[in-house]
Amino acid sequence: MPYPVSPDAGVPEHQPDQRRQNSPWTGGQPPSGPFAASRPPSGQFATRPAPGQEPEPGWPGTGPVRTADGGSGGRRRKSGRRDWIWSVVAFLVAAAVIGAVGFYFFGPDSTEEPTAAWAIDSCAGPDPAAENTEGETAGYRPLTCDDPGATVTVLDIQDAVSVGQLHCPEGTDVVFQKDGHAGGETQAVCARNLSDDHPGDPGMGGGQLMTGDCVDDEGAEVACSSDGALPVTGLMVGGAECPEGTKDELRLGFDAQRSYETICLGA
Repeated sequence: MPYPVSPDAGVPEHQPDQRRQNSPWTGGQPPSGPFAASRPPSGQFATRPAPGQEPEPGWPGTGPVRTADGGSGGRRRKSGRRDWIWSVVAFLVAAAVIGAVGFYFFGPDSTEEPTAAWAIDSCAGPDPAAENTEGETAGYRPLTCDDPGATVTVLDIQDAVSVGQLHCPEGTDVVFQKDGHAGGETQAVCARNLSDDHPGDPGMGGGQLMTGDCVDDEGAEVACSSDGALPVTGLMVGGAECPEGTKDELRLGFDAQRSYETICLGA
């Protein structure tokens, strides 16, 4: 039994059907939707673009046709933004970790012992290198207050070439040159013993002479409990008058090693 002959019989392969090309559309509604522009009419193929001409939608290499709401391009932009944010976060975390490790290994050593320095409320002790031939203390060096060698605490530091020129605060037990010797542009220190022995307290016979102490008839400081001790009512310079209550005066005259010239004495 012979097979029925197709209407397209005899039409060369890959050639458009002239009858379909010239006949009106009879297949229902024309194609529509976002890909309508890229779908050639039945029997036709997309033509290759000429040099310099924009290729038709759907031509290979032109990429997907974008929809009105951005399509896959919008999703790629959102994904790229998220990747960038996570990259920044990862960088900051890595920088923080590296900084913490560097500080731990190369930062300041918190176990370093404090350095002693000359300052009010600091401490000092005898300097072995400054001892004289008789083993007496001739100078002091700064020490931390928890150092076993510390013997005094600093009450005041003043510019003076001699300890006799100082006007130390009450309670000073020891006065000395900061660099161990007098003369030149040096400073002197008023200090108090760390022990319970305080000869600089008023009337105890030590430290720097001041009002409330006692002297002998030659002006040397002695303990007020000593026989013949005379109480000091004031220390004057030049022609200044002694305060009220003074019974006698001991005029010593000028001396660069003293801060006073006259000792006012009570009864």
